[in-house]
Amino acid sequence: MKQKYELVVILKALLPEDVRLSAQSKIEGLVKTSGGKIEKTDVWGKKHLAYRINKHDEGYYILYRIELERSKTDSFRTNLGLIPELLRYLLIKEEEL
Repeated sequence: MKQKYELVVILKALLPEDVRLSAQSKIEGLVKTSGGKIEKTDVWGKKHLAYRINKHDEGYYILYRIELERSKTDSFRTNLGLIPELLRYLLIKEEEL
């Protein structure tokens, strides 16, 4: 059964644009190879972090609204963690209202 999620990713802020776009493509490809689809992408851009993450003071934020099979979320999270340009991510299940 598919579930809707919000995925917030923080990429390294000092990446060249082509590398950042490549990382975004990796994330979007990972959603698709996991059997999901992207409903919306909202690029927040470069922001200061509340605290340092791996010696980085800034991050490049992107919010995705995705639909993904519940059974695939664990492997999806594992594969997200393997993307070297990614500082942090947060995957939150959207609640039905």
